[in-house]
Amino acid sequence: MTLEALHKEWATDQELSFDQPDKILRGVPFLHSKWWNIYTIERQRFIAVKQEHDTLRRARFEWYLGRLDDAERIQRGWEHQPVRIVRQEVETYLSSDALLMPFAGKLETLEIKLKFLEDVIKNINGRGYLVSTYVNWLKFSQGS
Repeated sequence: MTLEALHKEWATDQELSFDQPDKILRGVPFLHSKWWNIYTIERQRFIAVKQEHDTLRRARFEWYLGRLDDAERIQRGWEHQPVRIVRQEVETYLSSDALLMPFAGKLETLEIKLKFLEDVIKNINGRGYLVSTYVNWLKFSQGS
């Protein structure tokens, strides 16, 4: 799901009607399950992209140092590294590597999604407290 789709979905799920507090409480397990499933799918996607990124990063690191195995270099379709780079400079090249840059954007987007989903789940978990506070406020306001 895109971040925008998650926002729209949460906009409908976050609505609370205090006319029926019991309905809110009965809906918590369903919402928790729904959003936890979405979270785990996005977490798996993050792990897969991170592993792919890390594997490519290691290969590019070796390539920049001129130590990449010829078989792997040919398999990946890369030319020989024309200039041997000093180990201290490799990080500079990796941070601006054209093959690695798309992964940076994907990972950042997935991290934002995961943070959003964690916050949604925390909000859902806090609904019991919210309803309890509301009921206590009603009691107080009615003089009970």
